[in-house]
Order: sequence, then C-alpha cells, then structure tokens
Amino acid sequence: MRFFLFLTVLLLPVLAHADEIKVTGTLKAATVYNDRATLTLEAQTVVPTGKHVVMFEGLPTGIYTDSLRVKGSSQAKAVLGALSHKIVNNVELTSAREAELNAKKEKLEDQKEIIEAEITAINAKKNFLKSLEAKAIETTNDEIAKFELNSTTWLEAANTLQTGMDEILKTELTKQNQIKDINEQIAKINRDLAQVRTGSKQTLTVSLPVEMSRGENLSLSLEYQIGGAYWRPVYDARLSTETGELELVQYGAVSQRTGEDWSDIALTLSTARPNRGATAPNLGTHWVNLWSPMKKSRGFVSGMAQNEMAMDSVAAAPQALMRAELAEEDTYAPKEARQQVAKINTGGFTAEFEIPGLISVPADGTETKVLIAPFETESKMEVHIKPQIDTKAYLVTNTTIKGEAPLLPGQVSLFRDGSFVGQTQVPLLKPSKDYDLSFGIDDQIEVTQKTLTDERGEAGMFVGKTDQLVRHTITEIQNLRNRDVSIVVEQNTPVPQNEKITFEMDPQNTTSGYTEDTENVKGLLKWAFTLKPKEEKDIKLGWTLSWPQGQNISGI
Repeated sequence: MRFFLFLTVLLLPVLAHADEIKVTGTLKAATVYNDRATLTLEAQTVVPTGKHVVMFEGLPTGIYTDSLRVKGSSQAKAVLGALSHKIVNNVELTSAREAELNAKKEKLEDQKEIIEAEITAINAKKNFLKSLEAKAIETTNDEIAKFELNSTTWLEAANTLQTGMDEILKTELTKQNQIKDINEQIAKINRDLAQVRTGSKQTLTVSLPVEMSRGENLSLSLEYQIGGAYWRPVYDARLSTETGELELVQYGAVSQRTGEDWSDIALTLSTARPNRGATAPNLGTHWVNLWSPMKKSRGFVSGMAQNEMAMDSVAAAPQALMRAELAEEDTYAPKEARQQVAKINTGGFTAEFEIPGLISVPADGTETKVLIAPFETESKMEVHIKPQIDTKAYLVTNTTIKGEAPLLPGQVSLFRDGSFVGQTQVPLLKPSKDYDLSFGIDDQIEVTQKTLTDERGEAGMFVGKTDQLVRHTITEIQNLRNRDVSIVVEQNTPVPQNEKITFEMDPQNTTSGYTEDTENVKGLLKWAFTLKPKEEKDIKLGWTLSWPQGQNISGI
C-alpha cells in the first residue's frame, strides 16, 4: 500500500502537466504600419480527445498583449478558450541572432587566449635562446683568452642558435597575424551585435485552452502586434529627355528591430495608423470672464483645456496599375523581364499593399526595399527660370497623377536619361493636381540677367512729394537645343503692406503675356512660351514704387 501511494505521488506532477502541449510557431506573415507590425505565427499539433492547453513558447516580450488573437481549424470539433500569457525567465539570450553572434565571439576570444598562451611560450623559448647566446659569447671570450677556441664547434653552435631564433621569430609573427585577424572578426561581430543587441533573457508564453471531440490534428494561427517595425514610401522618378516620358514607381522601405529575423514571409504594407487612436477627445466648458487690471488674479482667469484632435489622413494607393501580361510569340527573341507588382486593397480611408512572393527582412534595422507599383502620370517637360535668384535653367516635369488615389508623401530618387541626379521630398499629391519635379540644371538653355535701370528719385510738386524707386530689368534666354523647349519664367514684384506705398507696373518696359499672382502668390508673375531651336527671347520687367518723402521703406 505504501508503494502504491509513493508511485501516486511521483506521478502527480506528470499527470498535472499531461494536458499541456507545447508548440513553437513559425512566422508566416507580417502587416507593417508606420510604427509597428502585426505578425502571424502558424503551428500544427495533434491534440488528444478532451481538454488541453496549447502553449506558444519563446515569443518576444515586446508583444502588445492586448492585440493577441488566435484562429484554429481541425477535422474534429474543437473549442478554443481565452488566451493568457506570462513572462518566462531564461538562462540564455532569447534572440537567436544575438545568441549566435555571442557564441561566435566567445569562440574567437577562446582562440585568442590560446594563441596568446602560445606566444607567451614562444617568448620564453626566445629568452632561453638569448641566454644561451649570452653564455656562449662569455665562454668564447674565455677560450680566446686561453687560446683554446675550437672554431668549428662554435660555428656549428652559432648556426644552430640562429636557425632556432629564426624559427621562433617566424612562428611569433604568424601568431601575431592570427591575433590581428581574430581581433578584426571580433570587431565586426561587435558592430553586428550593436544592431541586434537586446540583452533580453525573457520570453513570453501564450496559453490557449483547447477542448477536442476526438484526437485530431489542430492548425492554429496566432496574431499579435509588436513595436520596432515601420515602413515608408519611396519613389523612383525616371525621365527620358528624348521622349519627355516620366516613369514614376512606388516602393516600400521596410525596417524592423523586433528581435528576430523575418525569413520568407508574406509581407503586407498598410497605411493605417493604429497609434493614433480611434476616439475623438471630449471638450470641456469654455469659460470667459471680464478682466480688471486693478485686481490681483489668484488663479487662471480662463481655463480652457483644448485637446488636439486626432486626424486620420486618407492614405490610399494608386488604383491604376501597369499589368504585365506574358504573350506567347512565335519568335525566340529575348524579352524584357517584368517585375510583379503588389496587390492593392483600398478601403476608402486606408490601403494595404500585398507584396508578391516571400520576403525576408533582417532584425538589424536594415531597410529592405520592395516594389509596390508604378503610377500612371501625365507629364509635360519644361525649363524653369527664376532670374532674380540665379541664371540657371532647371529641367522640370509638370506631372499630374492619374487615377483616384493620392501619391503618399515620401522621398523621390530622380533619374535623368538613366543617370541619378539627386533626391527630393514630395507631399501628399492628389489626383488631377499637378506638381513640379525638378531634374537638375539644363546647360543647353543660356540665361543672362541684366539691370537696365535702378534709380531713386523724387516726384510731385510742393505738396504730396514722394520718394520713388524705378527698376527695369531684362532676362535674355536662348535655346541651344535642336528641338522646341517649353520655357517658364517667374519673377516677383514688390507688394505694398501700407496704403501710403504705391506700386505701378511699367507696361512700356514689361514683356506682355504674363499671368499675375501665380499659384495665389501675391506679386508673382509668370511667363510661359516655347522657344524653337537656337531661338532667343528677352523678358523685360519694369515697375515704379512710391512712398511718402522722408520716410524709410523696408524690403528693397
């Protein structure tokens, strides 16, 4: 009877944990936002009949536990319970990459210690040979003094000492080079560690109660959000100056430091912003009162607590995609390979880009660039000149986005005829609204700016005399290209902020055909025209500014 009780006590821990089924999920998908990611782990396990607890082990502690969700499927009837989680302390580092690098570093440091010990032994041997050499010199001197020197014997001894010393020095040099190589490897590992180091020895275990009608295979999908991941839109703008065509392609630059590499996963980029919240703040009472300067205020006269309203910008993806279709042809001529673009799902307020294929993103913060899709655009190539700033002519495309969705803000890499010319930032661009992209200086357009008149004087007789500034300029432009070029010249004129200051254009000294207050900028004039090959054109600008005599004026 005692033996039976003893066995029962021994089996109690085993029976108590018999319903725990431990699984390690495989990362299969990630949806990346601007400051976090939703990851999906998949696992399969056989669950016996009855009630059990499936435990996902080794999860990162940075998980937003409120976001944990699970789905399951099985041929048998399965009932899933509520998820629970707990922190587990470990002896080893939890980041696989960090642990791997630390192991490599420790191995190299062990090798370095062994080599340093060998060098210590070599130095001892070298010191021993040096002592023999010193002793031999002393003995030789004594034998020379007694005329008993055996030259053959001492010559052989000297050669032996020299050979031994040469071998020792060569070995020592080899060992020093080995240490140098190991130090370089350790330095590289330290740099890699700096990118992935977490120092964490804790993991998260998520437990899921499961009840099965019969023993059967159970497929589970665990979903959660985690910080340390983001993506941003980037673009390539490629201009052909021969055809005037502009190719605008959108990419996503993805980066993450979640503690584990994402290897061969389904990647989706989302414009949603979970961090902004979903509820508008409440407004309090807006109190007002009279204020008397004779009374001392003991507190706030007006206490309006005004909260910043949360705003969700409508960020959607381009609707018009260039679809690459493979057509069967009778010829075997080489064909240009086409890139597969992302599948785009728009929901009115946000967009999701499903990147084709399986993507890998390292956990060291390195940006991985993935193709989303090209945009359809309507572009017109122009040369813009702003002679009041400088006499350079800038090649510009006036571009309109087609479709119904806007172009998200981001960095644009500019290429002109296949050559990289620089980068710029674009704001949110709405469809049907044009935007200028500059592709550098056009050296084939020659510009010269001259001031013809710049005179200050007086006007008026006796009463109401004023001071005046009269300015006439001329901009000389020549097209050195062998084709027509669209030219845009912009110049601004003084705009009075005081009713006592008057501004008048001089029509006799101003080239006609300009538009005023361009793009709602007061005083900005714009001339647009076409120059034929080798053609020249002068743009004149003249105006007069007047103000009360004896007063100073600013801005000139």
